[in-house]
Amino acid sequence: MGIIIIILEIILGIFFIMTGLKILSGAMKQEFAKLGYPPIFNKITGLFELIGGIAMLVGIFYIPLAIFASILLALTMLAGAGSLVFLGKDPIKKAIPAIVLFVLNLIILIYLLIV
Repeated sequence: MGIIIIILEIILGIFFIMTGLKILSGAMKQEFAKLGYPPIFNKITGLFELIGGIAMLVGIFYIPLAIFASILLALTMLAGAGSLVFLGKDPIKKAIPAIVLFVLNLIILIYLLIV
């Protein structure tokens, strides 16, 4: 099971680094504006995802950092899913990726806390 968690950490780490950089570049500015969020949310969300992604990768070697990353990213995805469900159009369909990412981070967190 440990190798599966490490592979999941690598995949999520790379994914969140890429999406964090995408958000910070302003490529998703319109998505945040559609939900009614001010531009500072782009930077906050992008930084959370970038920091969480880097922490997830480094956390492979230092478990407390992986725990921090999984909590940060799970909460970020929970907030994202909640925003899409309550503020978005066609909410469930658009919220599914955020919900899946929330669950994957939760799986990592639970595994790391019980090992």
